[in-house]
Amino acid sequence: MEISLDTLIVEGKEIKDSIKYVPPVEGTWRNFHVYAIKDNPKYEVWKNKTIRFLGCNFKEDRCISDFENAVKIFEKSRFSPSDFDKLIGILESCKIIPKVSQKSSKNMQEAHDTAAFSITLNQNQHQNQDQSTVLVLQVFIDSIKDELTGKQYKELTDIVQKERDINKAKPKIIEKIKNFGIDTASNIIANIITNPTVLSKFM
Repeated sequence: MEISLDTLIVEGKEIKDSIKYVPPVEGTWRNFHVYAIKDNPKYEVWKNKTIRFLGCNFKEDRCISDFENAVKIFEKSRFSPSDFDKLIGILESCKIIPKVSQKSSKNMQEAHDTAAFSITLNQNQHQNQDQSTVLVLQVFIDSIKDELTGKQYKELTDIVQKERDINKAKPKIIEKIKNFGIDTASNIIANIITNPTVLSKFM
């Protein structure tokens, strides 16, 4: 028998009609529906035959992956008839619009490639920004530690940990650094600015 979209659609509808609801065992309860195909070997042959047919007649068309994904959903849903309708729908669409123009296919591929490049570029930019932020923050922390004693550094961290409101913490930090002496504050700023990572931003 010659295989065509029409024969595959007819055979698929016959398989769908054979799908029956499986009630739960008496005395048990379940929160999902279970269905069974009357002739499972027939379904398996039809499924693989359809995938082969689409692969031979609709090369580089999304209908192949759409059908394969719909099969996975149908089988995971315990053979729900409504999910089987999606399989028939894909075949019907191939019958109505049998060919995708080369121009449309090329445009779709170019759009996909552009989107993929954009995502990769954005991810790389985001990663670079994150790394740069961490590096600058580390420079700042190291510059403070280099100029303060262990006791002085602890006094600053105590303020930050105890005062969560940044507007209230800021004047306390400024006052504390003033108490450490003008030379200490100047040296901290100088260390930050002359660090190669920070200095390069001024070039």
